[in-house]
This record gives sequence, structure tokens and C-alpha cells, in this order.
Amino acid sequence: MNLKKLLTNAFVLLSLVSFAQAEDLKPKYVSTTVQLIQKQDYVRKNKAPDFWSFMPYYVPQQDGAACGIASMTMLMNAARSHLKLTASDALVTQKALVEKIKVDYSKGLTLDQLGVAINKSITAFGLKATVQVIHADGSTAQIKKIRDLMINNEKNDRDFIVANFLQGTFTGDPEGGGHISPVGAFDAKNNLVLIMDVDREYYEPYWVSFDTFMKGIHSEDSSSKLKRGIVYIQFNE
Repeated sequence: MNLKKLLTNAFVLLSLVSFAQAEDLKPKYVSTTVQLIQKQDYVRKNKAPDFWSFMPYYVPQQDGAACGIASMTMLMNAARSHLKLTASDALVTQKALVEKIKVDYSKGLTLDQLGVAINKSITAFGLKATVQVIHADGSTAQIKKIRDLMINNEKNDRDFIVANFLQGTFTGDPEGGGHISPVGAFDAKNNLVLIMDVDREYYEPYWVSFDTFMKGIHSEDSSSKLKRGIVYIQFNE
């Protein structure tokens, strides 16, 4: 084999290795998952009140266990946007929220712990709301209830959904364990749920089918031994 052919083969081999490594670094999604950048029509053509309420405050989780903290930070800022804030009223940060409600999130938060922490945050930041924790039971009646709730949730920006799900169900990542992120929107016509994933090191907002969403929240939390689910928050005017 001459030197030119040897160098060419070596270049091709290195290129394939580099490409494979680059592919490994790309986000992995299940077949029904679509990145928001590839499907923007819903949030452009519809009110999508929760998406536009969350978007200015969309933050990455500050560490590997802080998905619940980041989600609550987005939630508190979205809710406080209706208040008459002054220049001295700082935005809620993850650090400020943890210090204010004294929550230990070092091992992550279960769905019930998330519900308690959201309630404490609402009180701590001078807001009023009702908080409903819903563990997914897989029943036809509950699936319909959650879908109807999502449809109604698209009507205004005074109620929000924070989901607790198995991340790998949405992303295809075998290491994607229990996770928490806000629901940004629900496209009822196409049966798609927008997840504003706070794992920003690897992901951006993405759509999953409603069936995939239900599968993700109908997973068992190894810590609590209970099914995951959603927290539905209705803020009072």
C-alpha cells in the first residue's frame, strides 16, 4: 500500500471516529420526540400562555439534582410577573429559593416532596395558589382527566403543570432517570406535550406525544416506590 493510500485510509478512519463521537454527544430522542426548533408553529400561531410565561425565566438546573429547584424557580418567576414589582424586587434564583424554603434537594425530589416544596415556595414569595399532586395510575379515566386538564391549561397563564417523569422515556437516553421539568404547552390537535427540560446541558424544549408523556409519568420512583406524575398549580388573582 502506497503512502498516499495509507494516509487517505487513516483520514477516513479518523473522520468516522470523530463523527461517531459527535453523534454520541447529540441529544438522543425517542421516535416521537421533536425538538421545538423543528416544530415552532404551535407557539407561533397560538396563545401558548404557559410557554410565554416560562420562556423569559427558562433556566438550567444548577446541578445534577436540582431539576425540581430549577422548575420551581421558573414557576415562581412566571407567577410573580403579574405582581407590581419594583427595581428592588430581584428575580427568584435557584440559590435564593433553596435558602428561602430550606429544602434539601441533594437526592432530588419525589413527586410528593415537589408538591410540598411548591406550596412552601408559594407562601414564601407572597403568592396564593392551590396545588394538586397527581400520581399517574394508568387508568383510562385518569388519562382522560390529565388530557382535559392540559387542554384547559392552554386557556390562561394562571395555572401551570410541573411534570415528574422518567427522562429516558422522552429522550431515549438509557441513563435518563427520574426528572422534573415544567410543561410548556399542549398541542391538542396533534396530541403533543411541550417539555421545557431544565437539563440544559444536553437538551432544549422538545415535544413528546401525549402517550409518551403518560408513559413517562407512569413510571415508578425507586425512592418513594410510588408512581411519578404531575403537580398542577392554580394561582389566585
